[in-house]
Order: sequence, then C-alpha cells, then structure tokens
Amino acid sequence: MTHPDWQQAISIAAHAGASTPQPVESLPLAECQGRVLAHTVTAGLEIPHFDSSAMDGFAVSGPPPWQLEATTASGADAHAASGARPLEAGWARPILTGGAVPAGATSVLRAEHTELAGEVLRLRADAPDTDLAPARNIRHAGRETRAGEVLLEGGRVLSPADIAYAAVSGLDALPVRRRPRVALLMTGDEVITAGQPGPGQVRDTFGPALPGLVELLGGEIVDSRRVGDDAGATRAALQEALAAADIVLTTGGTGHSEADHVRRESARLASELLFPELAMRPGHPTTFAQLGEHPGAWHVGLPGNPLAAMTAMRVVVEPLLSGMLGKPLRAARSVEVAVDVRPVRVSTLMPARQREDSRWEPCDARGANMLRGLTEADGFLTVPTTGLATGDQTQVLDLPWPQR
Repeated sequence: MTHPDWQQAISIAAHAGASTPQPVESLPLAECQGRVLAHTVTAGLEIPHFDSSAMDGFAVSGPPPWQLEATTASGADAHAASGARPLEAGWARPILTGGAVPAGATSVLRAEHTELAGEVLRLRADAPDTDLAPARNIRHAGRETRAGEVLLEGGRVLSPADIAYAAVSGLDALPVRRRPRVALLMTGDEVITAGQPGPGQVRDTFGPALPGLVELLGGEIVDSRRVGDDAGATRAALQEALAAADIVLTTGGTGHSEADHVRRESARLASELLFPELAMRPGHPTTFAQLGEHPGAWHVGLPGNPLAAMTAMRVVVEPLLSGMLGKPLRAARSVEVAVDVRPVRVSTLMPARQREDSRWEPCDARGANMLRGLTEADGFLTVPTTGLATGDQTQVLDLPWPQR
C-alpha cells in the first residue's frame, strides 16, 4: 500500500507490531504497574480462601444467649485462633475482622450490638434482628473468586487494583511483556534546546515531549540524541540505533529535498518499506520501514512539524507499540459535529474539543507547525475530503495521553 490513510496506517502499524511480539519477563508485583500482562492469569486458590469475619465481634452458634469462651490470643494469633476448632451450639467466641470463622458458627455479631453479663453474651435490646440471620457478617470462601477462575486477562495494562488483586490471590510476580526499546534521533541544525529562539532558529519540542510520550505508550527510551543535517551522520546514527533498539523514531528529514537525509538513508538500510508517506494531514511525510533483516528494527520517520509528528505518533507509533505488547487497540469513537467543516484535499485529523452539549468542534491554531490547538483538544476529529456539515457523524481518535 503506497499511501495509506489514517485508518489503514493504524492497521498496518498494529499488524507490524504483532509480527514482532516482545519477549515475556516475570516481574515482582511491585514492578508491574503500567506494564502489559503477557497472558491470562487464573486464580490458584479461592478468594477469600477461608470463611472470614466481616466485623470485629463474636462468632456465635445457635440462638441467644451464648456462653463466652475465654481467649488470650491477640494480633495475628487471634485471627488464626478464632477458627482453630469448631464452635459448639450455645457458645460464642471473640473474632476480629478477617479472622477465620470456626466451623459450627451460624453468624457473626457486631461487638457494638452485644452486651456481656459475666460470661454470658446477649444481643442488646436495640440491636437489629438481622444480626442473627444465617451467615450474617461472614465472608464465605470463594465468594469473590473461585479457584481456576480468570484473575486477569492478558493484554491489559496493569493498574494498582490489578496488582492488589494478584497479591490477594497469593501471587508474587506476574508475566509481562518487555517494554520495546526505542531510540529517538532528532534532526535539524536550526533547532536549539534551551532559551528563546532567534531569527532562523526554532525551539526543540521533541526532546522534552517525546520520551515521556513513548514511556506512556509502553516503550522505553534507550537512546536520545540530536543528529546534524548530514547524510553520513544520519546514516551512522541509524545504524547504531538499529543495533540497540526495537524501534527507531526520527524527527524531521522526511521530505523530498536535498536536505532531507533521513528518508534516503532509511531507504538504504530498509529491508521492507511499509509506506513512504501517508494520505493524511497533518503527518503526510511520515515514513514507516523495517531496518535490517527480520526482526531488525522498525523505523518511523516523524515529520519535523510538531503537530504533524504528534498526529503520526497516534496513528503509527501507538498501534505499533500496542501490537508489539499484545495490547488491544483503542477504537475510534463516533461523534456528532457541532459546526460545518470545509472540504479538505486529503483525509485530515484535526485537534478538536467536545462542547458542553457533547458535540465536537475543531480547535483553532491547528496548522502542522502549531501546538496551541492540541493543548486545548480532547481528541483528533477525522474529516473526510468532502468536509462535514453541522450534525454529521464522524469519528474521533482519543489523544495518546490522559484526557483533561
């Protein structure tokens, strides 16, 4: 496919990533947050794995009153002691929240609902009768999860809740995909990395922004450097990155002029050119290739204009990383347009905001070299060549970072 549109580019990049899955590594739970689970994990035991008390109070057997057992256990010993032996009818035993409910117990009473006269325990007169309902305040084994039941589905990005759930199930580690190693090569002799640019200069936007975005999408930056606008330096940097990384991201140099060395040097090293550019704006000059023999490294040549590069990150780099990690793609959403959008020469992704009435409108300042519109956006609005009329349905791609 010579010049794919944004939908085709997402599909191509995801398929390419899936053809080079990342190896699996087992990590301690404390290191798993934000990582992609390599395969589905099942519960090795029931959760909870024993009948436990939901309250501090008393395990009782049968109707009141109850003879209270004496106990000297405390702390962890009290949790274990509460379920150590069966409870006979007419007896009560102190129990703590989470403590093992003894066999023979018919319910657990809240401490504040009871009164003690010597060694005889009764319900308070104002206590609800529901405290004596069968199995009241008892968390039964397996109520949350049965042994062998799916604990966590493969392909999910692990959250703190996922990690806590795995810990409750008795796991110490989880199988996750290794983060794809990403080299970032930034071109442009006119780019300065600090201070205010003068005439003929531009401030570096990629160095501060792209490493964090790559990490957010699941990659790991292993090399980040600036490369001069020189064919030999570009070739050497690509070769070094190819040897160390799974993905090589470059910024700039993807046009067709004599100064655009990235495109030509990438073509010399490529074993496969997946597409030379996109039928999409912004981001038209984005190139995607495989460098070296399979598996080699994927090369995504991002345009030098910042909005164009950010758009290409969403439609090429994000699905590429998702494919390598076995992570599901984020689907486009159908939305209603709030204003007319004029026809465009080629399929266009516009930074857009969602209004209070839930309809969408393009942001201002959305040229390929502009960033203000993207900072105000809630997503990328897809505009076909025919344009859009107020009330039309179109699709929105979520931004590759958390929404406001």
